[in-house]
Amino acid sequence: MTITKNWKNLFFILSIAFLIGCDDDNTETPDNNNTEKQFVLGIGVTTPTETTNFLLSTDDLMTGTLSLQGQGTLQDGYRDYGFGANTFYSIGGLGVTDVNTVTTDGANGLNIETGLTFPFQLDGFREANGVANTMVGISLPQSPSTSENITFYNVNISGNSITNSNTVPVRDVYNETTDWIFTTGMQVRGNKLFQTFYPIDNATFTTNNTDTQYVAIYNYPAFTLDKVITDTRFGPAGAFNTRSGIFVTETGDIYTVSNSNFGFTQATKPAGILKIEAGSETFNEDYTFNTETAANGGKIIHAIYVGDNKLFAEVSTKVLEEPDGSNGFGNVYTDSNLHLAIVDLVAKTITKVAGAPEFIGNGGRSFAAFKDGNVVYSSIKDANGIVNIYQTNLDTATAIKGAQVDATFVGGIARIR
Repeated sequence: MTITKNWKNLFFILSIAFLIGCDDDNTETPDNNNTEKQFVLGIGVTTPTETTNFLLSTDDLMTGTLSLQGQGTLQDGYRDYGFGANTFYSIGGLGVTDVNTVTTDGANGLNIETGLTFPFQLDGFREANGVANTMVGISLPQSPSTSENITFYNVNISGNSITNSNTVPVRDVYNETTDWIFTTGMQVRGNKLFQTFYPIDNATFTTNNTDTQYVAIYNYPAFTLDKVITDTRFGPAGAFNTRSGIFVTETGDIYTVSNSNFGFTQATKPAGILKIEAGSETFNEDYTFNTETAANGGKIIHAIYVGDNKLFAEVSTKVLEEPDGSNGFGNVYTDSNLHLAIVDLVAKTITKVAGAPEFIGNGGRSFAAFKDGNVVYSSIKDANGIVNIYQTNLDTATAIKGAQVDATFVGGIARIR
């Protein structure tokens, strides 16, 4: 996730922080050239000592340079991002438990509302499918020393408030005491919430149990545990902090995505996709999609659902280097050899996106990609550490390089007007 670091970067961050510190209203300076669209990005700049996160608003993702010089809003701590109902969320982590709620001020600036604070950091925050004005959050501590419970939250978007929550003991979901679990995604379908997770040794962070895929099913909106279903055709769905383990279609079909690569210290099953049909709460025995053997295939590390039974994805052809005692974690936490692709879940095909290079991803972050009409915006960092926005046409599977981003990485993108 980092590029070559030097004191020039540090001076750059300190200069930006000083400029932003002079802004008392915590919003960007309005742009008088107001346009119909407005985007917001969560971006990070890394120095030898820290990564600093900012929010930046723009009306154009495709031309020029997106720079923090004289603009942008500094965010405290580590940040991830979510989106729902024209609202962008800057989600705290690594000890920061607040979520900043970001909307447009109507003039290409940002309204940033604070006050949405949780007992523990959120490990997932997404719009509840089919439920108006509602975000769903999950906190799953990284070890039992912090808490032994999973906590779910419903958040009212317009009210910027928690409407209800419930805790579920981790051991009710996964009762193998030698392992803890990490969440990799969740989806609401009707009166149920489906959560993918994987077992991990919270002391060594090795994954010793990779032969089974797990989906926990909860009653919604009460967040009480219903059951856990398993399947052994592929390994666990999703990966560390990527939140790309589970997706639901317009018709209610659910697909779970295993990559058996990023964040796993061993790969005992191939990468692939399973299906839970609409109206069902069991895996479909007749549906199996091995993404490694498919043409243009590999391991789906990051993805978003873009409609019509399709995913927009970052697919890796990396060969996993398992830890051997001398190389630490090898390339376990490197999401490399990536290419953009469109995955048809019904046809079981993977179409490689033309016009985009092979690249290295942002590591354990949720996918910074956003669908706007028939195009998707995402970011790619080249071999020289230069970050650019790419616009992918979903109809033609063709990408165009857009604006350069003067930062180390883009952590989130959304359109708020």
